[in-house]
Amino acid sequence: MNMKVRYAGIELAHPIIAASAGTTMDAPEAVKCEDAGFSAVVLKSVQEEVIMRYNPFPRFKVLRSGIPGYESCTFYSYEQAYYGGIEEYAETVRKSKERTSIPIIASINCIQPETWAKYAVACEQAGADAVEIVPSCPSGLLVRDPSNDGHAIAVQALKDCKAAVKIPVIPKMSGQVANVLHTATCLDQAGADGLTMLNRATGIEIDIDAMRPILHGGVAGHGGSWALNAVLRWIIVTAPKVRATISATGGVMTGEDVIKCLLAGAQTTQIAAVVYLKGYKYVQTMLEQIRRYMERHELENLADIIGVAGKNFLSMEQYDRVTRYVSECDPEKCTGCRKCENVCIYDAISLKSGKCEIDPQKCDGCGLCPSVCRVGAIQIHPKEA
Repeated sequence: MNMKVRYAGIELAHPIIAASAGTTMDAPEAVKCEDAGFSAVVLKSVQEEVIMRYNPFPRFKVLRSGIPGYESCTFYSYEQAYYGGIEEYAETVRKSKERTSIPIIASINCIQPETWAKYAVACEQAGADAVEIVPSCPSGLLVRDPSNDGHAIAVQALKDCKAAVKIPVIPKMSGQVANVLHTATCLDQAGADGLTMLNRATGIEIDIDAMRPILHGGVAGHGGSWALNAVLRWIIVTAPKVRATISATGGVMTGEDVIKCLLAGAQTTQIAAVVYLKGYKYVQTMLEQIRRYMERHELENLADIIGVAGKNFLSMEQYDRVTRYVSECDPEKCTGCRKCENVCIYDAISLKSGKCEIDPQKCDGCGLCPSVCRVGAIQIHPKEA
């Protein structure tokens, strides 16, 4: 069973990389990542903007919201960058390379146009296997200042770094641009060796009793499993149009999530939030989930599934708007919980003798009722002519 993949020209043992975060801050954290079983490490980003090197406290919170049965969980964080400047960072890269045997990817975030190449060269000279450039940092000046053109800055920073170093250069993209696909193709044309899709967005959580934003009082990054759908959406349309390999990040929490990213067209994934929430060794749980998937589908090489879902991705003009569907309930499985009845806006569902009944004449075939049934009593199928 072979999980090897190639990303930005680097062969990796499997597709799960430790993403840039406090969990990859320094050489000791890089060692933890290797010991846990990650295939590569993206070190915490070094920032040219000095204030970004200092964290406020506290800076993490798990947010739980929604309604009973439909809860959502958000990892809300305002973690700043690496604690030092480029000289200290180069030493961290050097020590990380000395103490590990897996690829070490540096991560840089600059504010002056001329600094990108300088930082990239320092990382290359320190022994980094690749450099991730991050004009997309959600709390960085380039994103905070609305007058900045994130697209143009990313493309120029990439060109400057490519001209200065020989190691792979990987832009970490933002979802906060006018058109992610357009930016991705422009970065590809400018020579990107890989694309990391997508950096966190920022948001606000408010304490309704204190009547103020929580924690430090301002914006924070927010992520969780719910974020994956947007990442998949952009990868599946980008992958067929670029030469650069793709690393998915944002919402990747399980081995099944990794599989989804590869099916969409990514070669690797990067995880951080789940490391905070479950620990470094959770990567082994994810790898086991991937192994079980490969066994179930009799896959010898994991890389064989890369982009397969993209081949089945339809344009809106191709959607089937003719075939009608209808739901049916199995009374033997039905517990009479009434969840399906409550969500049916077509009044097609009623309870008879404590069991749900679905009127096929009223049923719209929308698919909502089977998805809210927790016991699998409702199935949906094409309506007979």
